[in-house]
Amino acid sequence: MIRFPLPPDAVVPANVPALVVVPPLLNTFDAGSLRLRTEQGADVEASFLTGPHGSGILVPAAPLVPGTGYRLEGNSPCQGQSEEWDTVATTFTAGPAVTLPATSGSLLAGPEQHGSFQVWGGGSCSVGVEGSTVTLGFTPTQELVPFLPWVHWTLVVDGQTWATAPHGSVDSAGTVRLQDRTKAPHDLLTLYAVCEVLPEQPPPSDQGLPPGRHVAMLRPVLEQSGTPLPSLEVAFELTCPKEEPKPEPEKPQPEGCSQAGGGLTAFGLLATLQVWRCRGRQGRCGEG
Repeated sequence: MIRFPLPPDAVVPANVPALVVVPPLLNTFDAGSLRLRTEQGADVEASFLTGPHGSGILVPAAPLVPGTGYRLEGNSPCQGQSEEWDTVATTFTAGPAVTLPATSGSLLAGPEQHGSFQVWGGGSCSVGVEGSTVTLGFTPTQELVPFLPWVHWTLVVDGQTWATAPHGSVDSAGTVRLQDRTKAPHDLLTLYAVCEVLPEQPPPSDQGLPPGRHVAMLRPVLEQSGTPLPSLEVAFELTCPKEEPKPEPEKPQPEGCSQAGGGLTAFGLLATLQVWRCRGRQGRCGEG
């Protein structure tokens, strides 16, 4: 069913730029059914937009009224019944208006880890591999925390998109919500390089990043905010163990007494000795 990225009994800043509804994992939803009402049932004027990851976005025509209770609702397909729809809703209270965030937080690269892990793709849903992983640690600023439900994310590595995450994927502790692997084969904050496929495993369709030094950039976007959030950048390295060099095979030793470079053979040496003996016997070599 559709998901509202809000905790229970949520207090929403009165000047929130937009409210977001995240679609079901494997279905679309009736975006036209989205509506915002007060707890007394009065409709609140808002415009509708289609957002990233198939989300539905409601932009209130005027700031919410602090202290007022609201109800955000929409139609969601029933589980296993594509033609039947349920009305799903969440409630929240408007709090005081606060300054829109102008800072994002901090991003650090954790220590490199080597070992076995699963990667998405290949002949099956996941493939066991040996490789290198680095997990990034994100800590949001306090001014961003109240607006996290309406922030969507992109992680870029060396100028290429590595992962994206829909609104509400990151909580106040910087923890990333578990994502649908059919839509997001990479975790937002986990990077890896495949060094070796485990025995009897098919090769994965995604080898991750090549070993070496890389730069990651995390880009948060607060929906419909006129104040852009700064991107965060960090360098990291992935390595694969170097293969031990194989010893060279021993060269076969030459047979007999011959020497390289035209040295004397055993027969030649005996003949030379015989000549010397003959000279010592005053030329009588060969006599009986």
